[in-house]
Amino acid sequence: MTAEPLTDRGRRTRDSLVVAARGVFEERGYDGTRMGDIAAAAGVSHGTVYTWFPTKDAVLAAVVDSVVADLYHSLRTPEDTDVITRIDRANRAYLDSYRANARLLAVVEQAATSREEFQVVLADLRATHVRRVAATIDRMQIDGEARRDLDSHIAAAALCSMVEGFARHWFGRGETYDEDIAVPTLTALWTSSLQMSHTRNSSSTRKEST
Repeated sequence: MTAEPLTDRGRRTRDSLVVAARGVFEERGYDGTRMGDIAAAAGVSHGTVYTWFPTKDAVLAAVVDSVVADLYHSLRTPEDTDVITRIDRANRAYLDSYRANARLLAVVEQAATSREEFQVVLADLRATHVRRVAATIDRMQIDGEARRDLDSHIAAAALCSMVEGFARHWFGRGETYDEDIAVPTLTALWTSSLQMSHTRNSSSTRKEST
């Protein structure tokens, strides 16, 4: 449990600790970060950190909480009339958010190797991503915009893994890609795997033959 601030001063102190802690975690990693490092970065005493956070894990959890809303927002599918535009914008938003939080996500993955609560954080993010993409594929199948013989949840899990894995490779390992090439490529792989153009052509053929 962490202490909840009751005053504006307390909230400012806690917020400054969270901001400082993110920088330390991103620089030193989970294993290399100590509570004293966070205190030094925030310009406060050791005791001040422990006033608000009993453990390093509690500090990291607060850092994650401070950005999780943005991460979940990036998983939303934009509402556009053109389905390929929706997919393209969704992939771009996901990559933008991953880029902004790549170092922190790497720290959470490191912590997750030994801490169940961070395993849950990552699992929830992935489950939300898959669930929202599966719902999108369901709608596309109903509208005749994607092949109907695919299991939407399995397809969504595979496609999300592709985009997440690419993001980790790109932003976590120092690879250099042109975003204006990378995003359309991911979108092309996404749409071709669902055989969207094939489905539209088949639908048109069926209509013409009836």
